[in-house]
Amino acid sequence: MKLDQEKNQAVFFGDEKNQYDLKLIENPPLHVEKEINNILSKINDLKLKKVVEFGSGTGRLTIPLLKNNFYVKAVDISQESLLKLKKIAYKFKRDKQLETFHTIESIKKIKCIVGCDILHHIELDKYLEIFHQKLEKGGSLVFSEPNSFNIYWLIYISIFANWQVEKGIFQCNYFSLQNKLRKANFKNIKIEGLGLFPSSLITWSKKLLDLNIFLGNLPILKYFSVRLIISAEK
Repeated sequence: MKLDQEKNQAVFFGDEKNQYDLKLIENPPLHVEKEINNILSKINDLKLKKVVEFGSGTGRLTIPLLKNNFYVKAVDISQESLLKLKKIAYKFKRDKQLETFHTIESIKKIKCIVGCDILHHIELDKYLEIFHQKLEKGGSLVFSEPNSFNIYWLIYISIFANWQVEKGIFQCNYFSLQNKLRKANFKNIKIEGLGLFPSSLITWSKKLLDLNIFLGNLPILKYFSVRLIISAEK
């Protein structure tokens, strides 16, 4: 991440109003549960119990990881976010499974790096190279990201968010991510779609939610899904 961009991100996410709601971390809505369970299933397939979470924030993914008995090295640029993460981990009596870091460079090699909603906030080419260096041979990445090919995000950011902070979303689409991962020498790249329409609008019906998730990963349609689930190996 460029220095100015890095400072801006630290200031932005250090502000409580820009942090993920702690109430939603404690009681995630159904569509978030399904997203996180998708990520957890991929990590469980790797048969390991220690992960680095890059861009942990206040714990949207961290707390489910801890509850599923993973040991997590959480990395985030925001000191305020990490302090809140420690408090909520302590509340759930999971603080012994958690270590926090401000940079991934200070972490030794590991088998898995995971994250949610972070790739579009970083200098992606630079950090994919760092991830590759930090992973052990055969190690894996697993990330969940908004898809810039879905018009929902363009509307949502224009109305409710900050383009200065979210502009990196344009590097998060099926083809761009695939090309960048290949350039960084990752292999066995798999990019799946998760939901064709915004799942947050249909959480009142589990059947419709499941149908939406199914549609979002069909051939061709997955290029336009709301979210992308990205996995790759070193």
